[in-house]
Amino acid sequence: MPNVTCIQSFSSGDGMAYESGVEYDVPAAILKANPDYFKQSGTAENKMEDTAEDKSADEATEESTEEVTEAAE
Repeated sequence: MPNVTCIQSFSSGDGMAYESGVEYDVPAAILKANPDYFKQSGTAENKMEDTAEDKSADEATEESTEEVTEAAE
């Protein structure tokens, strides 16, 4: 379930009351039915951080591979 922040207090059809400014794990069906009441929090930023970490690990692997190749020659 996506982690979202409620931007306007309301009650959904399933009897759940959401308060403005509070973060919730909301089912996608509720988000799709009520897009004006929620905003997603921090998803893109977290993905970018993970990508940067993966690249640095790949560079270290490439450098060690080059050193082994040079030593073999």
